[in-house]
Amino acid sequence: MTQIRDAAIGFEAVKVSMSQDRNGIILRLSVHPNDCPPELHTDWVGTRYMVAMVRLNDHDEPETREEQHRIERMIASAGLLCRNPEFGEYLADAGLISDVDPFRLEDAAVSAVRKYCGISSRTEFRDNPDARSKFEELREDFRVWKQS
Repeated sequence: MTQIRDAAIGFEAVKVSMSQDRNGIILRLSVHPNDCPPELHTDWVGTRYMVAMVRLNDHDEPETREEQHRIERMIASAGLLCRNPEFGEYLADAGLISDVDPFRLEDAAVSAVRKYCGISSRTEFRDNPDARSKFEELREDFRVWKQS
C-alpha cells in the first residue's frame, strides 16, 4: 500500500462523459492544464493505472454519499443495540439467544446479530445489502416488541 501511495500522482478532474465498448467502460475526465501531471503527457497510450477517486463538494472537501452515511450509522447502531439490555431480552424472547446472563448478554447479542444477519463482522454491512436488510428487520422487530 505504501508503494502505491509513493507512486501515486494526484490531480483534480471533472467527469465529462461515460460510455461502454466491447472492452469495458470508457470514462472521460476533464483536467485543467495547470492540474495535469507531466507524467500523463509522457506515458504511452495504453498505460495501465490504479485509480482512486474521491467526490469533492463545493468547498473542495471529500463528500460522502448519503448511503455511506446511512450504512455507517447502521454499523454504529448495531454496536449500541447489542449493549442495550432490553435488546438482549428481546433476542431471548425471540429465541435468538439462550444465555441471558447479564455479564455475557452483550457478547450473546453480538453473536446473535452476526448469525441472524449472516456476517462475521459489522463492517460487512458496508458491502452486504442482504445483511443490512436483515438487521433493519431485526431492529424494527425490536421496536415493535418494545411497544407491546
